[in-house]
Amino acid sequence: MIESWLKNIKHEGKPDEWEVKNLLKSIGIQVPKGFVINPKEEISPSQLTFPVVVKVCDSTILHKTEVGGVVLNVFEETYSEAVLSMQAKFPQSRILVEEMSSYSGIEFILGGLVDPTFGQAIMIGAGGILTELYKDVTFRLVPLEKEEALRMLRELTVSAVLQGYRGSQMDMEELAEIIVSIGDLIKKLGPHFSQLDINPLVYTKQGWTALDGMLVLN
Repeated sequence: MIESWLKNIKHEGKPDEWEVKNLLKSIGIQVPKGFVINPKEEISPSQLTFPVVVKVCDSTILHKTEVGGVVLNVFEETYSEAVLSMQAKFPQSRILVEEMSSYSGIEFILGGLVDPTFGQAIMIGAGGILTELYKDVTFRLVPLEKEEALRMLRELTVSAVLQGYRGSQMDMEELAEIIVSIGDLIKKLGPHFSQLDINPLVYTKQGWTALDGMLVLN
């Protein structure tokens, strides 16, 4: 499965957000319902439930919001205008259209890296705007078992929200299973793997959902 996915990346070694999310979906991690529009492709009516988010989908653009590459809360009456505007701004890039996700609780960041001394590792922590503010993250080498993933979550300062703080309903067990799945994915990517960032990872009515994903390959 990994080799097939690697061969089908549009720009070899540089997967975009749509391709990363398809990989995550293939290992059981939920992503928003969506589709991509290729450069110069005509806009077809969206089959998604509005509102949607319209964003540039290009592996060379790592910080989409900083370059005006994300439009949130797009409704049917402004959908075509939003896509055309994004295409005009990024004529060589694909455009990703996704249903907006409503979620409760805080955002998490889940990622992976290669430590020069110890090798492939995984991290979990407070995500979104809290990532830089609190630097509340913890790391482990991969692969790892579910019990170790649960220990990671209990180490976080924000772990209380995963354990029912003020009525929070976030599923800690499911999040631990996702950590294990990502650890396994990193190992399967082997020497191809360099860095992974899922930020934010949020809890919706349907369960944990990866709203954004970035993968760097060697």
